Amino acid sequence: MAIDEFPIGETLTAVSIVEDKEFAGNQLCFDQVKLFFPNTTLTLFPIADTDEIEIIQESSNTPSVVETPYWCKSFIDKKLMSIWVCENDQGYRDQVIFAFEYLRPSIAFVTEGSVIKAFRYEQIYKIKASEKEYCL
Repeated sequence: MAIDEFPIGETLTAVSIVEDKEFAGNQLCFDQVKLFFPNTTLTLFPIADTDEIEIIQESSNTPSVVETPYWCKSFIDKKLMSIWVCENDQGYRDQVIFAFEYLRPSIAFVTEGSVIKAFRYEQIYKIKASEKEYCL
């Protein structure tokens, strides 16, 4: 998929997920993630054979009822500023990073164990001198 095909500049209207039921443990894992924009839907799927992320883009409108997960509600009504599709050292596309509202990473989706996992980014701030003893 060419970079200019992504809905850069469009506002995220909803996110839906299909949670993986087979993965044990407390990690949240997905079989599908859909990001809805006014005229476009991006769907992320794990490719089981290679642990890569497949990205499908479709022209569509947001369905009237979508239950956006709590962990990405802060991105709703934010403009998509950038997308990075990452390849690992073996040439597999296993991570997609989205930047909402600012030109810095907001959330990443990574394939691992034939499922998609989500990782949120946060700014790292300076710490007070008295707190330095707790950092190793």
